[in-house]
Parts: sequence; structure tokens; C-alpha cells
Amino acid sequence: MTRKKAHIISHSHWDREWFLPLESLRFRLVTLMDEVEDLLDKEAGFNHFHMDGQMIMLEDYLAVKPAKREKMKQLVADGKLRIGPWYMLQDAFLTSGEANIRNLQYGLEMAEEFGQAEKIGYFPDTFGLYGQVPQLMRQAGFDTVVFGRGVNPTGFNNQVFDSAFASKYSEMFWESPDGSKVLGILLANWYSNGNEIPTDKEAAKIFWDKKLADVERFASTDEWLFMNGCDHQPVQTDLAEALEVARELYPEVDFIHSHFEKYQDAVKAGLEPEKLQTVHGELTSQQSDGWSTLANTASSRIYLKQANAKIERLLERLAEPISVMATEAGVSYPHEYLAFAWKLLMENQIHDSITGCSLDEVHREMEARFEKVEQTTMAIIQSAARKITEQIATNDAGIPITVFHAGGVEATRTVELELETDVIHFSEMHFELIPDELAKLPEQSFRMETSNGEEIPVVVESLGIHFNYDLPERKFRDSYFARKYKLTFTVEHLPAVGYQTIYAHPVAVSDDEKELTGDLQLENQYLKVEIAPNGTYSILDKETAVEVAGLGAYEDVGDIGNEYMFKETGDNLRINTYNSKPEIRVLREDKLGKTIEIKHEIEIPVSASATFVEEKRRLVWHPARTSHRSDNRTTFKITTELTLNKHDKQLTVRVKLDNQVDDHRLRVLLPTGKQTETHQAGSVFEVVTRANKQVEEWTNPANDNRKQGFVASGNIVVASLDLPEYEVSDQGDRLELTLLRAVSEIGDWGDFPAYEAECHREITAEFHVFLTDESSVNVPAQVNALLTPTFAIQHPSSSKEKILADTKDFAKWKVADGLVFSAFKLAKDNQPIIRFYQTASEPKLLNTVNLWRKSTILEETAGDAKNQFTVKPNEIITLKGV
Repeated sequence: MTRKKAHIISHSHWDREWFLPLESLRFRLVTLMDEVEDLLDKEAGFNHFHMDGQMIMLEDYLAVKPAKREKMKQLVADGKLRIGPWYMLQDAFLTSGEANIRNLQYGLEMAEEFGQAEKIGYFPDTFGLYGQVPQLMRQAGFDTVVFGRGVNPTGFNNQVFDSAFASKYSEMFWESPDGSKVLGILLANWYSNGNEIPTDKEAAKIFWDKKLADVERFASTDEWLFMNGCDHQPVQTDLAEALEVARELYPEVDFIHSHFEKYQDAVKAGLEPEKLQTVHGELTSQQSDGWSTLANTASSRIYLKQANAKIERLLERLAEPISVMATEAGVSYPHEYLAFAWKLLMENQIHDSITGCSLDEVHREMEARFEKVEQTTMAIIQSAARKITEQIATNDAGIPITVFHAGGVEATRTVELELETDVIHFSEMHFELIPDELAKLPEQSFRMETSNGEEIPVVVESLGIHFNYDLPERKFRDSYFARKYKLTFTVEHLPAVGYQTIYAHPVAVSDDEKELTGDLQLENQYLKVEIAPNGTYSILDKETAVEVAGLGAYEDVGDIGNEYMFKETGDNLRINTYNSKPEIRVLREDKLGKTIEIKHEIEIPVSASATFVEEKRRLVWHPARTSHRSDNRTTFKITTELTLNKHDKQLTVRVKLDNQVDDHRLRVLLPTGKQTETHQAGSVFEVVTRANKQVEEWTNPANDNRKQGFVASGNIVVASLDLPEYEVSDQGDRLELTLLRAVSEIGDWGDFPAYEAECHREITAEFHVFLTDESSVNVPAQVNALLTPTFAIQHPSSSKEKILADTKDFAKWKVADGLVFSAFKLAKDNQPIIRFYQTASEPKLLNTVNLWRKSTILEETAGDAKNQFTVKPNEIITLKGV
């Protein structure tokens, strides 16, 4: 008979910022780490400390005490301080696939600088987990994952309920859609089940009788896990004494001060695989009552999600690819600066940060970080693009403009650029005279064409005379005045990953702009859009004859939940725009396309009723709240812009709000055209099929989900970067997309006001709608390209040798339908990296012109160099250049 082994792992789950701001918690962190160091050095029986799986915790400590770096390295080398593998503990669904990979890459790199990383996938408090975790972990060389949410239902204070277990044991196998499998270990009794172990024998007996029984209830082996710590928990300084007391009380149990690698090895040695269940795909607590999934963190402080999504795309689709392209101009790839940008962004992607479920002070600091990382990223993009354009050989006819694109497939895009002409430098004329001199010159318009002479439609707007300056590489700043014009133009056949140079030719201003017709419909060769008097719209796909009507109504409901979860007010008062009479007008009509503006004004309550204050003060759990909406009402304005350009296969919808109202949620309602039992949504490196109707145990009236990129139900596909929350009706015939959720508290374990979560600010939300007659394997790649930004730059004057072609496609590969482009960057050894993921249900071919080797997500190659690869369904494939 084997002995029971109690593995006690000392740790402190370190939410970097949450119910206290960063610097308040950093002060506690420094105290914690000083005490940990002292214990590891001097206390016999205190052998290890787990650093919560995230390197930023150590980085924050060393920012205050940099002299401790070598000491930390020694503790890591000795196996006492257990670090990594992540840079930080992210939210899984609100960060992109590439962000998740960079998080692991940079975390492991930093851990290796200190000596070694703890080789375990650690997700203690991630708010649900995407289905591709096992595949990513396997590619990183991990075969075990520890997680705290997603399988067994958890409730207030994370207690475990008795019903609806997805796994009988805390150990299970977890399988990705591609078939990758890991051992999954659920923290069934949470990551604090061994916290504050008593040294008093009587108290210890009571403690251990309960704790041992709780763990035995779920464990499939005789290796039992006890997590000695909790959120921001001070280290237990008398732990060695407490374990001696436990050994005396329970001689039949081996109490081991352990660490995760030791524990996982012991569990694997004692496993009986046939006893374990296998869970598949994403883990989002769907087998539960639905009240504690934390899904509505996807709509808390929506402005944070918008900033994050924008910068992720700038890094993934512009900064990294253009930096690769710039190496052909002799520019070094900015590994360190890209890492700096990514890490700065990751500070905002931590699971209590990007989710919007912290104090106002926390999220104000996040906005400043977002500004900083956007500045950093744009500096990388602009520098690399300028270096390229300095060396592009042009045809000397017109003003050259280069447009960069990295969507993975050839694209037609409408681009905006501010163009300068008639530049007069301060060195040429006294600066006070320049504006008057420029004013004498006639304003211009422009004709645009490709390098082959094909005309490009353009709309020109004069922006007047403006000051600007250059910052030459080897000279002092160079100031000037110039005329500035805004050019909006459509470029066809943009390279899949590359750039195209076009030319603007100055011409005389003409009066050829179209007058506004007042015709309240949009139409091109692909779509016809008609607007009803109530502001809803219908879309007809001319190619497939599929039509969906009644799109675009708005619904406002009361919300007495919190930053974590939505809860509708007890009166169920919902206000929609179906019977409204908005102001509808043509906003813009030109050679590129047309925009129609719809202005709604609805009367809604100013807040929840006064009783809601008392419910919050008494910590009434959100499912039990009953407050109504206030009787006081105010006018709430919603401005919608519908845009259809000449080459668009999708309708672009931009919604503008100025929210000054409390305790409510606003959604746009989108009929799907037919009833279904399931729908599909983009997620991290996969497309997930989800049931519309929830399980029997689900008691929450809401069934909100999270998406990345798109959601498809019935005949419609809705694509957006930064609106991650949606709900599909049980019958699949209506999709609701959340535009705003305004709440007033954190809502976890105490009374934590967060009034700025009411989002009193201007918010602009954008999404795209297109129709499909069947579930198309091409939808993920189409959406991926649609949501890829472009970058256009006017060529600088340059004396450098012109050695680069004016148009180049770096995508020397051919992909089958279903393969979605994800990354183009350089590895640390400066070899190119490309990454795709497969969404089709059968194997697909990836053909390349050059030779590549298959690589892991950590950019470690294996296998022979070749130029054709078979990609199995749901596989994430990374290739490294030879």
C-alpha cells in the first residue's frame, strides 16, 4: 500500500494591480521577497518558493532592489526559487494568439537568463481557457497544465459545488482540437487550499482533517496538492514548524515542502490513465449554473479592449513584418525594441487588468501605458518604413507613396494619407514669411496611379498650411511649412505580405465631386443595403442572393452587476429602437463609395434605482440583486454610420456614443437570417463551434460569450477587432453584440467602488457585417485580412542609392483554403519566421518557394528543409527559414 504524500507548495498569487494600484502592491511585494530570501537562506525545512508562474513579479522586485539580481539568480540555480514560464499571467480570451506566444517566449527567455524555468503550464486564475492551450504547451515542451477555472463550477470565493462536474478528478487529460494532449491538474480546492497552516496542534487537527478530506475527494492518485498562499499572501514564516506538527499528527502521510515539477512527476508516476476523463477544447465553465464564468469582463471598460486590440495588430501586422522587410534595406531587425513594446503592452494584458475588473486608479494607469506602447510601436513602424522608402527606385513621375500590408492574402483596401507639397524650409526663408508665401500658391488636387499607369480613384481634401519638421539622422531638426492634403484612395492587389508603391500627380482643382443624392441606400457590385425608417437595414448579397433584414436596432438594458458579470435589473426594463424615427441622411458620397448617417435619440433611465446602493453596500451577490432602473430619464444619442465603398464585400458600421448614463448595457441587435443549433466564433488559433442553448444546470438568463475577430451565425458574419462580447439566441436567429457596459464596482470580495467603469466618455465602436449562404472555410482568413491595418507613407527626399523594387510581395508561399496567416517576423538568430493556423476539417497543403523547416512556437526547428508541408486540421504551424 502506497503512502499518501501531501505536496505543500509555498507561493503568493500576485495580481500585479487589482483592488490596490501597482505601487501599493509593489511595496508589499518587496517585503514578501525579502522574507522569502531570508527563509530560503536560513530556515531548514523551507526549501522552495513558487513565483506564481510569471517573471514580471521578479522584474518588479528588482526594479526596487537591482542589487538583488545575482542573489535571485543563485536561488534559482539552487532550485529554491521557482520561476516562469510566463512573462505575466494573462487573460486568455482578451489577448491574441501571437500575444500569448510572445508572453511565453519572453517569459522563458527571462527565466533562462536567471538559470531555469519551471516547466509547467500555469494558469491559476485565468478567466477561462482557449482550446488550443494543450497544443501550445506541447510545442513549448510542456506536458502538464495547472489551472484554476473552466472545468468544475466555481462560485463566490471560488468554492466548489457538488453538481455538474466535467471531470470526476482534479487530474484529467485535456485535448486540443488538433489532438495534442496534456495532463491537466485542476486546482479543485483553489490555489489557497493549504494557506496559513496552523502550528497549534488542536487547530492543525481541525485544519488538516478538512483539507486532507477535500483533496482526497478529487485526487486520482496518492499525490495531493496543497497551495500554501493566496492573493498577495505574505509568506508563511513558520511553515517548517507547521509541517512538523502535521507529520506528528498524521504519521501515515508524507508532508513534503514541494514544487510543481516534483509534484507533477510524482502524479504522473502514480497515474492510472484509464481512470481519467478527457476534456476537449475550450474550458469556460459552461457546465455550471452560468453565474461565475466571468465572461462579462469582455465588455467591462470597453475602451481598454479597443486600445489593446489596436496595438496588438500594429505590432503583429505592421511593426514586425515591416521590420523584416527593412532588413533588405540593410536595417537591423529591432529585437530588443520589439520586446520592449510587447512587454509594455503585456503589462496591460494581465488577467485583472485587460479584463477591466480593477480600481479606477489601475485603469487610468493602463491608459497611459497604452499611449506609451502605441508611441513606441509607431516609432518602429515609421522608422522601418522610412528606411525602406529611402531606397525604393521610383519612376520619377509624381509623388511616390508606399502602402504596406500584411494580411496574409492579396487585398483591396481603402487608405488614408496626409500628403505634403510645396515645402519651404526655415533655411530657405524667414519662418514668418513662409505661410504668406505658400498662400500665394494655388491649391491642388491629385490624380493617382499605379507604377503601371493604372488610375486609382482618390478623394482629396485640403487641410491648409501647416508647420512640420524632419529629424535627420545626422543633422539638427529641420523645420518647414507645407501645404497638407488628406488623400483617401483605394488600392487593389496589395501584396499579401509586402508593399506597393503608387504615385500622386498634382493637377488643377476641379469640380467633379458627386453631389449628395439623398438616396438612402448603399449599393455596389457585391451588396445592396436599404435603410428602413426606424434605422434598421437590410443587406442583399448579389452573388448568393442571400438577404437579411432588420439589422442594426439597438437595445438598452439596466445592469446591476459588476465588472465581472452582467445582471439585469429586476424590472427587466428594456428599451429598443424598433419604433423610433431617427434622422437619416447621406453623409458622404464620392467616387470611392458612400456613407449614410443614422441618428437615434432614445429616452433611458439615468441609472439604477436608489436601492442599488444598499445592495452593493451589503455585498449582495449579483444573481440575488433585484433593484430596478431609475424613474428619472435622459436622452441618449446613438449615431450610426453605414459605409459601403466600391470594392467592399462587407458593410462597415461605425457607432458613436457619448455615454453619461450609469448602470446599463447597450447592444446592437442583428438577425441572422435562419435558425441554427450552433454558431462559430474566432478564438485563439482556432474557430470554435458553440452550442446556442445552454446545459440544464445553467440558470443565468444570459448566455454571453467571447470572440476574437468574428462570430458567424445563420447567414451573417460579424467581424470586429475590439468588441469581444456577444450573445446568440437559443434558436440562433439573433446575434447581439455588446457596444457598451457601464457599471460601478469591482464586485469580487468586498465593497470596491469603481465609478469610472460607468464609462462616461465618447466611445466609437466599429464592426463589419457580411453574408454567407453556408459555413465558409474561407471566413477566418477573410476576416483576418479585413481586420489587418495598412500603413501608407510619402517618400522622404533621400540621396541614398535606389536599390529596392517599388512593389514587393514577401509572401513566397501558397496556402490552401482554411489556412490563416498569423505572423511574419525574425527569430533571435535572424532567420525569418512565418506562422499559420488551420481551420478546415481536412489536411491542407502549404507550399513555399524557398526552403523552410518546421518549428515550434519557441522557434526551435526540427526535421528536414522542404517547400511543401501538410497541415492537419486545427494545427498551428510555424516555419523557420533556412
